[in-house]
Amino acid sequence: MKAEKGPFEMKKIVLVGAGARALQMYAKPFVEELGEYVDFCGVYDINPMRSKQLSEECVNVPVFFDFAQMLDTVRPDLVVVASTDHTHHTYIVGALESGCDVVSEKPMTIDEHKCREILEAEKRTGRSLTVAFNMRFMPYAARIKALLKEGAIGDIHHIALDWYLDRSHGADYFRRWHAELEKSGGLLVHKSTHHFDLVNWWLDSRPREVHAFGTRKFYGPTRQERGERCLTCGYKKILRVRLRYFAE
Repeated sequence: MKAEKGPFEMKKIVLVGAGARALQMYAKPFVEELGEYVDFCGVYDINPMRSKQLSEECVNVPVFFDFAQMLDTVRPDLVVVASTDHTHHTYIVGALESGCDVVSEKPMTIDEHKCREILEAEKRTGRSLTVAFNMRFMPYAARIKALLKEGAIGDIHHIALDWYLDRSHGADYFRRWHAELEKSGGLLVHKSTHHFDLVNWWLDSRPREVHAFGTRKFYGPTRQERGERCLTCGYKKILRVRLRYFAE
């Protein structure tokens, strides 16, 4: 049963994906902060154990083992897609064609063909798709937006954004599925999506022309191999000495 809360109407929402992003950015806020507006009705992930773990942390939201079955059973108003990037188009198109609106974690998808498939489905069904960019909610990004809107530095005529990945956060992308081009579209899709969005959002503008270039200086085929695992790496004794020195 739907209930109205002031100008808002409570919406039935289901979640696709049960990883860390799905849990922290969507599932927990649904039950801990947005309960009067959101009826969190189900979660689906290809890994059923992960879905069960998310459910246990979120008031035992129903777990489904089939995406289509979840849509047929719940009849949600909104489907949130937070699965791996290369699967986004499957769930987005399926949800739109089932009469649901969709919120998808960035990037919307990983290549041109999947993008066209999504846009055609949105036009054909008349339902809406919103792509979420979590970096907009980081305090420093929001503060920059506010300062620019206040005119703190006057009119903007040019902007250049350089972004360098360190060997801590940057290394994460090469330990998970993000390192596989067919799953992430590469970092110019998965990571740089944030940067194009931030510039557009900060300036409230859209580019006339876009180009990008990059290289791998540390990760990639030119990197010196030092062992697949720490236990088999010939440099582990040297690293232990250096770590002990820095710790002291």
